[in-house]
Formats: sequence, structure tokens, C-alpha cells
Amino acid sequence: MHRALLLLAGAALAISADAQELYRWVDADGKVHFGDRPPAEANAESLDGRLKPVNGADPTLRQDFPDTARAQDIEREYAARKESQQSRNLRQQQIACHEARRQLQILQGRVYFVNEDGKESTISERQRQQEAQKLEARIRQYCG
Repeated sequence: MHRALLLLAGAALAISADAQELYRWVDADGKVHFGDRPPAEANAESLDGRLKPVNGADPTLRQDFPDTARAQDIEREYAARKESQQSRNLRQQQIACHEARRQLQILQGRVYFVNEDGKESTISERQRQQEAQKLEARIRQYCG
């Protein structure tokens, strides 16, 4: 009885020792495989000692708890960056609003354009109204 128990314990130890070794290889199709035994037909790379345990928490070791002061610093930095970005976005929106209003005011007067040759060209009343509608839509979008 003791001998059978001893053999069973030895086999369990041998299995657990083998289970700690891990191999990586690529097959003929280019697929990556992992296993506890290297295949005879492929060149396998041993990953022994190169991987960290996934669930290796040791309750007897002192656990490092998060530094609450550092966490608060990170939160403050994040809030400051977010506020700065919102401020930039608001400033860009104000600039776009101002520019759309300025262009609409210009469009309401006598309008002419200068083409690539430096010659003056005018737009029709219909084109002017279409451009005015586009600018009014931009004003609603950026100015509120």
C-alpha cells in the first residue's frame, strides 16, 4: 500500500515538473503552437524561465497597495489636460464662429472674387444666397 502511494506521489511530481516546461514552435503552415513537449518534426524553442506566472500571488508576501497620493496626482493631471483641451476646443469654436460671421457680413455687401489670373469675377444672386445659407449654418453650429 505504501509502495503504491509512493509511486503515485512520484508520478505526480514528475508530471508537475514536466508541466512547468513550455515549448513554442511554428508548423509548416506558419501557425504558432505551444506545448509541454516539443514535437519531433519541428524545431521547438524552450520558454522555460521566460514567462511569469499568471496567478502567482503569494499570500505570504507583502502586497504593495496603490499609492493613493500618486493616484490623486494622476487624476489631477488628467483633469488639467482635459480642461486645457476643452479650453482649446472652445477657443477654436469661437474663432470659427467669428470667421463665419465676418464672411457672412462680407457676403451681404457687394461681392466679387478675384480669380487666379487676377481678374475680378462676380457671383450670381443665387450663388450668393447659397453661400449665405452655408455660412448661417456654420454660425449656428459654432456660435450656438
